[in-house]
Amino acid sequence: MANQKRVFAAAIAAVALAAAAVLPTAEAAQPGFYVGGFYGQSDKDSDIQDYSVYAATRIFPSPAVQLTVESIDETLDTKDSSFGFLAGYRFNTHFAVEGGYIDLGRVSYRAQVQGNITGIPTDATLNFDSETAGLTVAAVGVWPLSYRWEVYGRAGALFSSNDFSIYYIDVEQTPKRDRFADSDVDFLGAVGTSFNFLEIYDVRLEYQRIIDAGDKNTDEADADVISIGITVVF
Repeated sequence: MANQKRVFAAAIAAVALAAAAVLPTAEAAQPGFYVGGFYGQSDKDSDIQDYSVYAATRIFPSPAVQLTVESIDETLDTKDSSFGFLAGYRFNTHFAVEGGYIDLGRVSYRAQVQGNITGIPTDATLNFDSETAGLTVAAVGVWPLSYRWEVYGRAGALFSSNDFSIYYIDVEQTPKRDRFADSDVDFLGAVGTSFNFLEIYDVRLEYQRIIDAGDKNTDEADADVISIGITVVF
């Protein structure tokens, strides 16, 4: 799996960085600065088993909880809204660089637990929330298809901030909360298409993958984002 991820990252990087050397131009956008934003949906390849193991080994054995688990009903929601902003500079028809910010949204684990505390039957709720966001930098390779249509590839990195929050409550105790954060650097790759209108605006449709998004302590897994956005050239 790790080798497949490295191959994916290398392929995206090669596509993006080689773009300046291939295909004759169908002259479209001109060099210059641009800014934009996007909105879409993220889906993280998280495994509910990882959350189950964390609950079983870190939460329920804790003296602060004191719950002996008899049964548990778990769900994991890996999809959420994603949004971001970007700024870039286009050097020529085929090559640009971009920096920006992306919020990948939240992965939500929910568990309804039945058990007992010192023999007293107890129902409890356990919630985990994992969130990833951060700054991005990327090289962009562009293939103009016509005066207004282009396809492009991006390769770069996400400097991520990863938050993990815990919420627990049962009928015997007051709510308990905890939160911790970590940071990491994750590779990203993307492909997309854009359409130019009124000469300075571009509408983008893009698929993006963040490889091993997050941190091993805060749910590390690949994240896919499908988004629509708009940019404006200065």
